[in-house]
Amino acid sequence: MNSEAFAANPSRALGSAALAWLETRFRGAAPRSLSALSGHPGRSRDKILYGSLSAAEGRPLQSRRAPVPEAPFYREFPFPAYPNGWFAVGYGDEVAPSEVRRIHYFGRDLVLWRSEAGRAMVFDAHCPHLGAHLGHGGCVVGESLRCPFHHWRFGADGVCLEIPYAKRIPPRARVRSWPVCERNGLVFLWHDAEGRSPEREIPAVEEYGAPGWQDARRQGWKVRSRMYDMGENPVDAQHFRFLHGGIAPSFAQEKDEHGATRNVSNLDMPTPKGAIRGSIISEHAGPGFGWVHVRGVLHTLIVMANTPIDDQNVEVRFNYLQPLTEDAKKKRVGEKMVAELVRQMEQDIVIFENKKYLTDPCLVPEDGPIAEYRRKARRDYTGQFFGED
Repeated sequence: MNSEAFAANPSRALGSAALAWLETRFRGAAPRSLSALSGHPGRSRDKILYGSLSAAEGRPLQSRRAPVPEAPFYREFPFPAYPNGWFAVGYGDEVAPSEVRRIHYFGRDLVLWRSEAGRAMVFDAHCPHLGAHLGHGGCVVGESLRCPFHHWRFGADGVCLEIPYAKRIPPRARVRSWPVCERNGLVFLWHDAEGRSPEREIPAVEEYGAPGWQDARRQGWKVRSRMYDMGENPVDAQHFRFLHGGIAPSFAQEKDEHGATRNVSNLDMPTPKGAIRGSIISEHAGPGFGWVHVRGVLHTLIVMANTPIDDQNVEVRFNYLQPLTEDAKKKRVGEKMVAELVRQMEQDIVIFENKKYLTDPCLVPEDGPIAEYRRKARRDYTGQFFGED
């Protein structure tokens, strides 16, 4: 994803925020967990979309829906699976000091572990000695990780520090240690297909964990797609109207205080008492992390992180934050806003998992800058794009 378009991950929620401020907008769909969403795409998630369309067309809902085909087990895409940048591999509070967790991203088995001093680190999962998995019985020893098989011990940089029965340590005795950054409640890994060092840092989102703000409400999904395809969602202006039932937003681009591009939309937000002038401002730090401020009825901050699991699946993490309040009405409105954002994301997932990526789509100007997004988003990828200019 590109700097201009990564409203991508943040922007994917922006439509929801702009469309669904009202309690009258809320349709009562309760958020579902990642485990509920990762089982059978095209079954549970599409019920919301199907029901909304039936109601809009004035037809009563049927007890038996027309069947929706399952997403194919494997889909070919004409572009690389893995962009370059920082990508979340877990929440910081999911791994305690001296704990080792098994994770899988970028088609690789990895381990996320935290040293006794509290530093988070990510290694390739398998010991270079005889291939034992460090996440099955591996032990944290101070600032190092010890293999369960023969007790080879590796430092934070992946270099072997000790072989308890050997007189010397071979130069090749090292495991890959990935660059890691812990910020905004998340642990990030730096991925670059050419092995380049990090080009940027993950910025601190000042509201995250700050006094006067609620703790983040977390929501997660496993989506059967690729990030490059999913990234078109925010610039596809018309889907906000026809899929989500709202308005088609337009964005202007401006530079922030660090010279990065932010996308800004000023718009009228409908309420039962009339329209309220509001804004949606989305920013990013590469293709895997971004955040969006929605102001108007109730200030809502959405912090988003997307990470490829493998060449067919993406893990999506959304965190919703709002100012603390004792006002019961504002609390209800805030809860319904978050539920609406979740509902719309789940509608998007049904599309993501069952669509075919077209290298030469039939576009009209009113669709939004989809072709421009595709050209610019390639900057974050290493590899060949097939079938596109």
